[in-house]
Amino acid sequence: MGPLEVTEDPNFLLTRMRSGDREAAAEFLDRFGSRIRRRVRGKLGPGMRRLFDSQEILSTLGRRLDQFVRSGRLRAESAPELWSLVFTIAENALVEKSRVLRALEAREGEDSPLAHRMLSRLRDVETRSEDGPEIELDRALSVLEPGIDREILSLWLTGHQHNHIAESLGLAPTAVRKRWQKIRERLRELFEPGEGA
Repeated sequence: MGPLEVTEDPNFLLTRMRSGDREAAAEFLDRFGSRIRRRVRGKLGPGMRRLFDSQEILSTLGRRLDQFVRSGRLRAESAPELWSLVFTIAENALVEKSRVLRALEAREGEDSPLAHRMLSRLRDVETRSEDGPEIELDRALSVLEPGIDREILSLWLTGHQHNHIAESLGLAPTAVRKRWQKIRERLRELFEPGEGA
C-alpha cells in the first residue's frame, strides 16, 4: 500500500497481519508506535521510568506481536480488538518487568548476592540496549535445561519462595531446593561481574 492509502484506522493492516504478514505488523508499530508509547508512558510510575522506558516496552510488544502474526494466532477481527490485544500485551510486559525487578530488589538471605548481581546487570544492559534486560533474562533461562529448571527460575524471578514453587510444580520442597542450588551455580557463572557484558 502506498503512503496515500494509509489512514489512522489500522484495519488496512489487520487483514494482512491475520494472513501472517509480518511486515504489516512492523508497519503497524511504525505507524502507531507513538500512540502506544504515550499510553505506556502514562502507566509508568517514576520508579519504573528510572528502570526502563516506553520504547523498551514497545520493543517487547513488537516481538510479541510478531510472534502472534508469525504463528497465525492473531485473532483480532476489528480495530478495537487489535487495540485491546496491543494494550494488553504492553500492560502485561510492564507487569512482568516490574515484578522481576521488584522481586530481585527484595531478595534476602543466601539468594541476595545473586539477585543483586542480576539486577545490576539488567540495569547496566538497559542503558546500552532497550532490549537488554529481556535478552539477559532469556540468556539466564537458556543456560538451563528446558522444563522444570526453567519453570523454577521463572517463578523465582517473579518473587516466589521455594515452598510455593514446589507446590506450584507438584514437587517436594527438598527437590526444589536441590535443583535451585544447581540453578544458582549456573546463574552465578553467567552473572559474574564482567561475564557477558
